[in-house]
Amino acid sequence: MPRKNIIEATLTQARLTYMLELARGSSHIASTRTPETLNRAITEVVDGFCQVHGLQALGIFRELLALDVGHRGNQDAALAVRCFAPELSGRKKTGPRGPAQKP
Repeated sequence: MPRKNIIEATLTQARLTYMLELARGSSHIASTRTPETLNRAITEVVDGFCQVHGLQALGIFRELLALDVGHRGNQDAALAVRCFAPELSGRKKTGPRGPAQKP
């Protein structure tokens, strides 16, 4: 099977598996109005997902979440989702990085 088909099949299967989390998360993230609420929403969605499914599934979930947020018309938030760095090994949470986060 060509690599493209394998990737598409993996994304399709993950979309079915995480359908509820994707719908809820993309709605929550797309409804934010400020960079602070965007950061908080992404952190809540990603943390909740990791608690249920673990870090090993986060990469594909984050990509699907970014696609769904982008389909809702918020490309800056989609980029922030893609750039999100979750807390690892007790390190401080860094939150999303990207154009939605202002210095």
